Amino acid sequence: MKASPLQLACSLISASLVVTLLAACGRSKGVTRTFDRTTFKAANFVDPRAGTNEWFPMKPGTQWVREGTTLIGNRKVPHEVITTVTDVIRVIHGVPAVLVHDYSVGAGQVVQQSLDYFALDKEGRVWNVGATTEQYEAGRFVAVDEAWISGKEGAVAGVLMPANPTAHTPAWLIARPPGEDGDAAEFLRTQKKECVPFSCFRDVLVTREGKRTSLDNEFKYFARGVGQIRNEPRGLSRHDDIERLINVTKLSPAGLVEASAAALRIDRRAAGAKPKLFAGARATRRP
Repeated sequence: MKASPLQLACSLISASLVVTLLAACGRSKGVTRTFDRTTFKAANFVDPRAGTNEWFPMKPGTQWVREGTTLIGNRKVPHEVITTVTDVIRVIHGVPAVLVHDYSVGAGQVVQQSLDYFALDKEGRVWNVGATTEQYEAGRFVAVDEAWISGKEGAVAGVLMPANPTAHTPAWLIARPPGEDGDAAEFLRTQKKECVPFSCFRDVLVTREGKRTSLDNEFKYFARGVGQIRNEPRGLSRHDDIERLINVTKLSPAGLVEASAAALRIDRRAAGAKPKLFAGARATRRP
């Protein structure tokens, strides 16, 4: 069967460092979406530790704790995620990216640790330029489960959070790791009030996230100056993850040193497991 022009256009999305998000390639429940057209150029980026995005402030030492549940098989189990912005930078294709560490606990034991490599452009957009994930069993490291870096093996960087998304903001590609359809998000609404165990917040940003071609995996809730406070699974969610913010704090200098050292260990283990993927500048701490 001969491919349609639309199918050909979708298959030819560039995996280079220029992210061109093509109109009409994404469909969800019969709705055609036009994705934002944003360029990924090294000259457009600044030190991400400036933390100027109000919806996702990346100030080193900021730590969020979210609790909830996740689905393992048919069993719903308690789940906790501790997210920490470190002061570690890895330069990816000339772009400085800060390492953000996720520590996931299930049934009282670590089940996963991951790093996200987030960059910040001059307009205040937070970019997702890579990630690595470690799996654990009985609290012990098993393997580097997956990793990707923008521009390697066809991976494409994307925008994690626009500077100030509104109803007029087109949907945006979050990232497209090698061999995947890619994750995307769109503005859903601004909510007057949302309460979680940590506090109640006003004028909360709500986004819808999912696969680029089926944006109905989850709703995420963001408070200005705080970051993500809640997520809510939708019909296409695989694990029905539920998370609520229970604490946000600023680490002490000693705590930041410890968190950054943990991030460096994960980064170096990933680089050792996948040397071609991580070839280039090593991750380093701020002097």
